[in-house]
Amino acid sequence: MEITKNQHYVSKGILKHFADEHKKIFELYIEKKIISLKSIDKVMSQNYIYEHPALEVNSLEKFFSQIENRLISWLDKVLIVLENEYENGCDCKKYILDIKRVMPLFLMFYFRSGAMLYEYSFSSQNPKIDRVERMIFNIFDDKYIRGLCKTINNFYEAAILVDEEERFLISDQYLSTVALKYKNKFSNASNRQIGMRDTMLLLPLSAKYYVAFYHGRKPDFIKSNVFNIVDKDIVDKVNSVIYQNSYVKCAGKRQDVLKNMQDDDTTSFGPTKCIMQYKDGTVKDFIIKKEVFWYEEDSDLNVNSIQYMGDYIQKIKGKIERNSPCICGSGRKYKHCCQKKYDLAKAIYFDLQNQNSVNYNIPGSIMQEAGIQEYVGKIENMNNAKDREILEQMQKIVQENEPLN
Repeated sequence: MEITKNQHYVSKGILKHFADEHKKIFELYIEKKIISLKSIDKVMSQNYIYEHPALEVNSLEKFFSQIENRLISWLDKVLIVLENEYENGCDCKKYILDIKRVMPLFLMFYFRSGAMLYEYSFSSQNPKIDRVERMIFNIFDDKYIRGLCKTINNFYEAAILVDEEERFLISDQYLSTVALKYKNKFSNASNRQIGMRDTMLLLPLSAKYYVAFYHGRKPDFIKSNVFNIVDKDIVDKVNSVIYQNSYVKCAGKRQDVLKNMQDDDTTSFGPTKCIMQYKDGTVKDFIIKKEVFWYEEDSDLNVNSIQYMGDYIQKIKGKIERNSPCICGSGRKYKHCCQKKYDLAKAIYFDLQNQNSVNYNIPGSIMQEAGIQEYVGKIENMNNAKDREILEQMQKIVQENEPLN
């Protein structure tokens, strides 16, 4: 079989709906902050990205092509119908139901995307091999995919966002996710994984249409099961989330929109490593998605939660009332100044004190997106020598600082 050298991690069939009439699309290379106008044949792709020595040459590329043929032909037809319904002032309930029926295919597109491949290979000693193996582990786990679909379809409300100026971008993660509320950082999960409370998923259809699936604390501009026409400020906010979901590339029809993203440094924060060792000697090693928040107050809390919790315990708890002068020195009453952020810090502190009772999953849901597991077992059997060295250094620091009996 002849190998396909240039393999797309976001389908050309999706990209064409973010391109101009000549199938040209603007692509932002995030690290170098370079914007280029390219054919969709050359965008969101990499040479031999799906190849693995244990697999028949081109086998995954062929499999993905079959999936694309099914989904893209369906999407092309539905977008025509959707445009007619929008122009005629109809609602979009039927279309959302259609989207839900093919959700397994959308999730496959998500788990094979460039950003996910980046996360699969993060800190790996064999990145080209590990990224394919971890991807396969996700997309061919039927129970996992269908469980996530049931969680999205049964527990998330949905609406269609419409930008008549066609300014929506597309991430190299394909499906963008964002936290709608800060949740205390814990073990092997981020605030924005599918199936957690107060999250929103942004599913790209075209530069004009996105589907928003949301749970919990939704943005005020969204109304369920209808077309939500968004203004420039909302488009900018949505695009910022899409951009923050990207690791290497972000693309769109409008060059001016991508230029607005060039000076945004939020994507410099990549995935993180979580290594835990339990009393029985078991080690768990995970890669965790970077954090993306819709609300600025949650982003602030994510960065400063430890400081705010310390201030609450030392300066506020049992000492400051609502009508007291604020501890920040502004001269305003506490209730009109910093109380909100410290109330959030108080809730996080309570969660930490009651960790065993805290569950951030959507109540009743059967499946949540998992962190990327690298290793579970004994330290001496860890394959990643760098991670083993880090853990051994951590153990040494703890031992050196243990109080004497």
